Amino acid sequence: MICQRCDGLMVREWYDDLELGSAEHEISAWRCLNCGSIVDPVIAAHHQTTHKTEPDQLWRQRLRELVTAA
Repeated sequence: MICQRCDGLMVREWYDDLELGSAEHEISAWRCLNCGSIVDPVIAAHHQTTHKTEPDQLWRQRLRELVTAA
């Protein structure tokens, strides 16, 4: 996997899920060897929803600008 931040190599790591209060529960995530960026399933889901809505918002803003300018 390639890091979206710096294009570095990402490796899979396992982290303890401290929210459950037990070291028996682990979550997997990807960590960049260059910049240290960590991407877990929650972060990945947030990136997908953020990037899906941005083009729609930009399109609507441009449409408003065209209508206002006309």
